[in-house]
Amino acid sequence: MKTMLKFVVAAVLCAVVLMGVMSRVAKAQFDPEVKIYLYENGVRVGEIYVPDRAPEQTEYVEHWVLYPNYMYPGPQYIGTLDIVPSPTERPYASESDFFSHVPFAKGSKYIRVTCQEYSTLPR
Repeated sequence: MKTMLKFVVAAVLCAVVLMGVMSRVAKAQFDPEVKIYLYENGVRVGEIYVPDRAPEQTEYVEHWVLYPNYMYPGPQYIGTLDIVPSPTERPYASESDFFSHVPFAKGSKYIRVTCQEYSTLPR
């Protein structure tokens, strides 16, 4: 059951990333210049850090931290996951700044998302 939940989470994370793909030119969904939080049903459950990259770069990494109160989607929990930018807060300056300062309480999870964006579906 845990393996299935991990698969569901990975699929959800990939789907979120793929939603940013446009029909002609692939563009990343998350702006490295903005601090990004994750909320489930109005409660903050994580953060995302996106390192800076070239404007047309289609392969990149995102760093996600899920707090202990994050609920994996599945038969026991179906909720909403909102990705919310916080333009008024200073974003992390670098990966090392993120890893040094992101909250990571006992029970938190770190997820490294390796992204490859395409403007077409695989055939």
